[in-house]
Order: sequence, then structure tokens, then C-alpha cells
Amino acid sequence: MPDASVLTAADIARLAGVTRATVSNWRRRHPGFPEPSGGTAASPAYDRTEVEAWLAARGALPELPPTERLWRDVLEIADGGDLGDAVLQAAELVQATTSLAPNPTTPHGVRSVKSRPRRERVARDLADIAAQCGSAEALGMLTGKYLEATGRQAFATPKPVADLMARLAVTARAVVLDPACGTGELLASAVDSGAASVVGQDTDRGLARLAAARLRVMAGPGAVRVLNGDSLGDDQVAGLLADVVLCHPPFGERDWGHDELAYDPRWEYGLPPRAEPELAWVQHALAHLRPGGQAVMLMPPAAASRPSGRRIRAAMLRRGAIRAIASLPPGMAHPRNIGVHLWVLTRPTTDTAPDLRTLFIDAADETGGAAGTRRVQDYWQQASATVLQAWTSYTKAAPEQTSHAWREVPVIDLLDEEVDLTPSRHVASALATWPASEIAAAAGTARARLHGILDGLSEGLPGRDWTPAGAHLDWRMVSIGELARSGSVSVHRASAASPAHHELADGARADGQQLVLTLSDFARGGPPSATAQGSVTDSGWVTIRRGDVIIPAAAGGPVMARVATSKDDAAILGRGLHLIRADSERMDPWFLAGFLASPANIQQASYGSTVTRIDVRRLMVPLVPPREQARYGAAFRELHGFRVLCEEFARLSGTLTGLLGRALAQGGLLPGPDSSDDPGKPGGPSPRLDRDDISRNGKRRR
Repeated sequence: MPDASVLTAADIARLAGVTRATVSNWRRRHPGFPEPSGGTAASPAYDRTEVEAWLAARGALPELPPTERLWRDVLEIADGGDLGDAVLQAAELVQATTSLAPNPTTPHGVRSVKSRPRRERVARDLADIAAQCGSAEALGMLTGKYLEATGRQAFATPKPVADLMARLAVTARAVVLDPACGTGELLASAVDSGAASVVGQDTDRGLARLAAARLRVMAGPGAVRVLNGDSLGDDQVAGLLADVVLCHPPFGERDWGHDELAYDPRWEYGLPPRAEPELAWVQHALAHLRPGGQAVMLMPPAAASRPSGRRIRAAMLRRGAIRAIASLPPGMAHPRNIGVHLWVLTRPTTDTAPDLRTLFIDAADETGGAAGTRRVQDYWQQASATVLQAWTSYTKAAPEQTSHAWREVPVIDLLDEEVDLTPSRHVASALATWPASEIAAAAGTARARLHGILDGLSEGLPGRDWTPAGAHLDWRMVSIGELARSGSVSVHRASAASPAHHELADGARADGQQLVLTLSDFARGGPPSATAQGSVTDSGWVTIRRGDVIIPAAAGGPVMARVATSKDDAAILGRGLHLIRADSERMDPWFLAGFLASPANIQQASYGSTVTRIDVRRLMVPLVPPREQARYGAAFRELHGFRVLCEEFARLSGTLTGLLGRALAQGGLLPGPDSSDDPGKPGGPSPRLDRDDISRNGKRRR
């Protein structure tokens, strides 16, 4: 466990925001630099208090964000002991501090620890964070740091995946069960999506206690029950019939109790083989559902195709228990090198539909096979949107949409000798059912748009008349926090009263509904796509105005800022987004957006290790006259337009090549006339180019 009382040279560099070379220079050139208090000659350790005092005297000690201060105090409370107990002590203070103003002198409700300065600091930091972002987020941060410090982070359910699973099944007033809850990430997403009560169980007593503390702050003590024990071998909630089960079971555990549970009544679809523990968890989930209830399971891809499980898969298909299977991009959950699957299940009622169909979604294919070359987060929004769109079309019996990413397959067609339910196997053949005229029409539309984009790119290459500045301009920089205090800008954030997932319903806008700009809309650069029922004035939602600058609350890759247009005007700011509203007479919005989103600016204003969050008030912008702001704003707007065109070109290129390639391979389209004998004929194939035909500057030799 990390020791908070000492620092290495690397720790000092991170603390001061400098390089390790700078720390080495300090050690050599400044006699007053603290002497090592431990460690080794190659890696000395320094007393934290002495180092911080030395840095503060030089003005080199930046103020830590409240979350970092809180975690350091928690480590000091642990003092080499049980870190889990220290985290729980902090979690128990959350309810006593959520109603406090920041930095209380004597925390109300923590009189028993008045004489313990470290715990008082924890209470004050918790009050700061609760006032800034809510007690639930404070506990979520503590949970993530605890998992990271104890080496368990790899097995936690990532929040984006948990949110997607909740959106697929959880409705308002639902009772939700997670039989392998860990720290409660799935149940936390269920609460966010409107669940009335949540029940969890986990084999790890410490994780179960932490999940209970976290969820009670979010949902209230009466709506939470978390128990300790092995759900398969010691079911603590036997007899519970939930509306929804969300579960990320442990993968590949051979010692799950196969022999002891051979005659268990939960195995309605057959005894799970010893090497198929995931199918035991699936049947456990189905046994805890009311008739018609739904379960969403995170599963390894092998569970869809292993020969040993085909009889159980076939039995579930015949009863209509398997509704959908979706493949996710690699890297979204442990193990990171493969793309896990989402199984959506239902407990059959007495009535069975005569034409059973199972939905297969190949969201991993939406990455274009490039998940290894870019950050996985760049693809998640697109993959998540694909899954939700397919599920909505399937459940609402909407008119069948033409898509290469999903397909409904009659169950009778799945009951062969293998019963292979791998989504890519079934989705890949979907184009074979398209009429040739539709394929040709879709390809023609994509080609026409690509021609238009190419014309725009050739005419709008940015930076043509930009000139070198010589030396870097010496601007006076000011933070957004300072600008907010002066009244030049105002900073807004989607509050806890913002629309929750269960209130969002992609589709047409009805009377009394408000358009919502979600985090997914922001990531893909699209207009507000969701709606929520409610009143802006009553709920305290943040209404977007044209010219507002919107930026995400967390950095999951390169960060972009968005200037609201007429399409965003009057929409509600969704969760996970910040909004900066500038005085139009003092600040150009495109100037503001361009400087705020610069990588160096985002880096210096970010904090956190498990989730990198952006402290918007620490972002910096230069103080320049309005005329100069307009010049820079026009340049940033030019770059934005060019990037949007490039992204659309890349997306349409992938769509067109994938569409035509599959259609050719499956006999849906015929290639052009055979011109192999006349390579120079217009429309014929290009002559083959060997490496020797290309000169060093990339041009073909004459």
C-alpha cells in the first residue's frame, strides 16, 4: 500500500508539476533541499512535510484539488494498516458532511473525531467535494482510488459499460439485483437510472461494505441492501424476484461448486459444465427474475460458442430467454485484449411468442478494426449508441432499419449443431438479405457526399495565410475561475437534478418535453438527441444558449470544446458536461473554446488517476483585446470546420468500403466491365505499382 508520509523524486515532480530532471537540479544546487529520510541510494525517499514546506517557501507548491487532498489524508489515516477500513471511515463521514458549506471549522456530526486532525481534514475535504460535485461522486472517487491502490481496478466494471447496461433494462421504480456487486458500480448506475431499490451480494466483505456505504448515500438507507457471501454457493437472497438483474460475473472460475450444486433447482436449463461457470451465473440471474423481468450480463465471448455449453444455450433459445447479444470493442472491460459480450436475458412468461427472434449487435465492428491504433474511449460513444439504437428498434417493433451493425435472427435458424451465438457470425451475413437496388443506392449516396466533402477540403485547407510568430508570444494568462469572479464568464455544470438515463428517450419530441444534449451527442458532434419530461424552472436544469462553450467534465482522450449553435439553443445540458457562458462584449466564444481545449491547458487543469477529471476553473486563457480575440477565434473556427469535414470523410469512407466490399463478396453487386487487357482505358484498373515505380518523394516515375 502507498505510504503517504514519504515522497520519491517522481512523486515530488508530480506534486510540483515539473520534470524529474528539475528535481535533480534542486537537490544538487540548493543546500536547503530536504535530506533523504529513507529509501535507497538509487531511489531515495523524502519526508513529505519537509518537501512541501520547502516547495511552499519557493512558491512551487500548487494547490491540490480536493480529491487529491482527500486521498492523501485517507492514506495517512491508514498509516500502513488496513486501507479498506480507512476508506470506510471516510465513507461514513460523507453523510455527516454533505450538508456542510466548504471548509467547516468543526464538522457537524463528527464530534467524536475532533481531536484527530487527520480525520477532521478528511471531513473538510469531503465537504468541499460534496459541495462541488455531490457526495455520490466523492464516494465514487474514493472507491476508484481504493481499487487502484489494492490492484483490483482491472476487475471492476467500467462506468461507461455499467451505464449502458443500466440503460438497457432499468426503469423507474425497479428493484435491481447484482449478485456479484463488487464496489457497486452497476447498482450505482441503476440508481442513476431510476431504480427504487437495489440489492447486492459479494464474496469480498470489504468491497460489500464499501458498496453499501456508497449506495446508501445515493439512494437512501432504506433502498439499499448489500450482503456478504458467495451467491452461487451461499445465496443470501434466495426467494427474491427482482425486476432487473445486472451482473458482471467473475470469468473462468473452475472452482465454483459444480459437484456440490449438481441438483440445485436454479439449473432450469441444464447443469452447467464445470468449465462453464458463466452459464451458472446466467441461470442464477434468471432464477432471481420475476416473470418478464430482464437481466443484462457482461460475458466472455467464448460463452457464446463453447461446445460444452451448446445444450444450455439451445434450451434458453427455445424458451425465449436470450433476447440479445452484443459484442463490445476490445479494451472496454477486463480482459482488455478481447471484446466482451453483453447478454440481455428475460425470464419467460407462460406465453411464448410463435416467432421467436434474437437480436445480434456487432458494435465491435463499428470501430472499423482500428481499436489498436487509437484510444478505446474514442470508439465507445459510437459503439454504445449503436447498441442502444438497435435495442430500441428491436423492443419497440419499429420499422426495420437497414444497418450492417445488427440483425434479428429467427431462433429456429440458430438451433444447429453448434448453437454459436457470436454476433459477428450472424451480423456479417445481413447484407446478403439486402436488395441489390438498396445496396447500390446507399453506395451512391455515400459517394456523392464524399465528392462534396473533397471539394470542401480542397478549398478550405486551414492556415494558408498564417505566419510564424518568431518568438513565442508572452501573454498574460488568467484562469476561468478569475474570469468568473470578475463577471466576464459564468461557469455552469449539469447538477444532480439533470435528466437521468431513464428520462432520456431518443426519438421524436413530444409536448412538455425538453431536448437534452447528452455526453454521447457531445462526443460525436451531433445535435441534442434525447428528451426529458420536466420543467426547466422547477428542476434547476441548465439551459444552453447559442455561443455557450461546452466542455466535458472528464478527459477520456483528446478533449474538444464545443461552441453552441442554433441547433443547441434552449436544450438542457446533460450530465458529464460543463458550460462556460461568456459576456459577448468581453470574450469571443471561439477564442475561448480554442484556448480551453489545448492539450497543455487540459493537462494542467486535470486531476485524478482512475478517472481523469477536468477542473474547469483552473483552465487558462490569455488576456488580449477583443480585436485579437476575434482573429484567433476565426482561426480556431476554421480548424474546427476542417476537422469536422475530415471526420465525416473518414466515417463515410469506412461505410462505403465496408458496404461495397461485403456486397461484392456476398454476390450482391457486380464489378465493372473487364478491362484487364487495356489498363489505360477509362474506368479500367490502374496499372500495378511496384516499390521501384515510386520515387523517394512519393511520386510515380514516368
